[in-house]
Amino acid sequence: MRTPGTPSMDQLQVLLAVVEAGSFTGAAKRLGRAVSAISYAIDALEAQLGIPVFSRGSTRKPRLTEAGAAIHSEARAVALSVEAFRARVKGLHDGLEPEVSLVVDYMYPSDHLAVVLEDFHAAFPTVPLRLTAQPLNGVERAVRHGDAGIGVGSLFHMDITGMREFEIEPVPIFPVAAPNHPLASTEEAWPSALPHVQLVLSDQPDADAEGRTFGLVSQATWRIGDLNLKRKLLLRGIGWGSMPEPMVRADLEAGRLVRLTLKDYRGGDYQLQVVHKIETPPGPAGQWLIERLRAPR
Repeated sequence: MRTPGTPSMDQLQVLLAVVEAGSFTGAAKRLGRAVSAISYAIDALEAQLGIPVFSRGSTRKPRLTEAGAAIHSEARAVALSVEAFRARVKGLHDGLEPEVSLVVDYMYPSDHLAVVLEDFHAAFPTVPLRLTAQPLNGVERAVRHGDAGIGVGSLFHMDITGMREFEIEPVPIFPVAAPNHPLASTEEAWPSALPHVQLVLSDQPDADAEGRTFGLVSQATWRIGDLNLKRKLLLRGIGWGSMPEPMVRADLEAGRLVRLTLKDYRGGDYQLQVVHKIETPPGPAGQWLIERLRAPR
């Protein structure tokens, strides 16, 4: 059996043009060639592949064979890949970064982040993005160690020595619990020495620093390293804890969680900053992303 050859990009483009235009004549007009040149390219393609691409029936409109339909699908994928490659190379020539890497604090509203990144993709479709989320001082570690070029975190958990920082809109946080939790059954302002389990967002321990907890007011604590898991435990009535308002807004409106009144812990604004290392400033795409993150939500 003869091994089929590899068709040229020109042959594939002619195939796509014939299918999209619906005729050899239409493809010739689209590509600015003679009809005979289009016919020759298709004949050469079929000879190269060793299979008929178009049916040689009586119909005047070219009709793909079953194999031809599969070849057409592959040709379209190749063409799109080549176009994406060319756009990527052009972007690099224009000074765009090979990649933008972003790390965000768990407290940053994920719904808003999704909107920002949707706009980023529309503005820079050829620039890959690498996104991670970290609790507390995990943002600083990621930026400082080079795992992310841009970070969104709180100065309360970051040492920004050697970094440039831009303040952005804070996120309201306050204590919540399930409606069947003992703390939700009274309007009394409970003292800080609470006997009930407090779920506290905990930094992940690594080789450089011990895990740390923040906002600790209860005698009994569970330390949770994931904010989504913390929310699920709160919904199950396991303990109480502070949460960012955007993340529990729907739960509060639906009555799945209630806001608590505590004597020494009423919540407040979680201040946020965008940071990057001074020695490695972001390129055009990263600068655009920083400005978008700084815009009011």
